[in-house]
Amino acid sequence: MAHNHIPAILAASLAALTLAASQVASAPNLRNESVSSAQVATPTAPVVVGKPQGQANLTVSFVDVALKQNRNTILTPQGNLTEQYAYSTYSVPYKVIEDGNDNVGLGPREQDSFLCSAPKGGTSTIVNPVEVRANVQIQSYVGMELRKLIHLIWTNQEDGSFKHVYSKTKVYPAPESAPYHRDYYRAIQYDLGTTIVNRTDVYHVYSGNNHLYATSYTSQQKIYAKIPKAIEYAKDF
Repeated sequence: MAHNHIPAILAASLAALTLAASQVASAPNLRNESVSSAQVATPTAPVVVGKPQGQANLTVSFVDVALKQNRNTILTPQGNLTEQYAYSTYSVPYKVIEDGNDNVGLGPREQDSFLCSAPKGGTSTIVNPVEVRANVQIQSYVGMELRKLIHLIWTNQEDGSFKHVYSKTKVYPAPESAPYHRDYYRAIQYDLGTTIVNRTDVYHVYSGNNHLYATSYTSQQKIYAKIPKAIEYAKDF
């Protein structure tokens, strides 16, 4: 009689397993829901739209207060001469962008802000003129005169400021490949600029009260600075 119960038990077990499997299949997948591609923004590569224009062949003259009282005696066969500090100059024989250039940049990117939105397959323009502003960031301590020189050599502004205005007349397109629209943004990015600076200290040489000639002593240093530039980029939605 016990053997007659086995088919009934197997049938009941198979029914229970079938019910459990159907419940699992119908349950919502909370952890692995697919996300529509239209919900994810596809970024485009940043484009450089503005860079500061600095001065070339620039020389700055100044008086170093720390050297103002410098007076040295020079022994010569003709007698003792006096060397008196007169003034100093900074000049830039060479400058170069070492990192960033027209690529993404050194970073960090700053002042990201919306420009406009173009519909799929259409175009758009900026409603109101907008701008970005930034300053040269010197990466070491320098005195006031050298700071002014670095600013002028990179931006032509004594305070090292840079400004770019985004034009209202520029047309911003959205390709047919965009899911719904393409949004454009503005920002500031940085390059790493290297400036080679020559410092020359000029001395006047006297014999008694008579000025004979000028002599000079030159040293060189390398100054690193982050140079701002304006960029724009887009995201497709």
